[in-house]
This record gives sequence, C-alpha cells and structure tokens, in this order.
Amino acid sequence: MPDPAIFNELIHAPIRLRICASLAPVQWAEFSHLRENLGITDSVLSKHLKQLTDAGYVGRSNASPSSAAATCASA
Repeated sequence: MPDPAIFNELIHAPIRLRICASLAPVQWAEFSHLRENLGITDSVLSKHLKQLTDAGYVGRSNASPSSAAATCASA
C-alpha cells in the first residue's frame, strides 16, 4: 500500500474517496449497498472498486464469479 502521508490521486478521486469512507467503519459491504448509498451505476462502482483493489486499498470477494450483486468489498 502506498505511503498514506502523501496525496494520492488514485484514492482522492471523489467517488473512490467516498467508497473508502463508506467501507472504513464496517468490515465489509455488499456491492448493491455501496451502489445505492453512493448513487452510482454498477459499471461506475465496478470500475472504481477494481482500481482500489488493484492498488491494495480494498479487498473483494465474489460468491458468484458472474454476478456483481454477490460481490462484497472491504477496506
């Protein structure tokens, strides 16, 4: 994970920052819960979760590899 003391354009993009803020107080959240609370589409949330996952900020687990609805995210 990158040094938290410096500004990181990846995590400080508004939607990605809101995703991290939503995940911070909980152990995990369902994809649908995040989508509804953030007011964004499946494709937008999926794109941003992938970027956060690739950077090591977020973990993802899928109950079903073909279903975004079964995806959970954790900080």
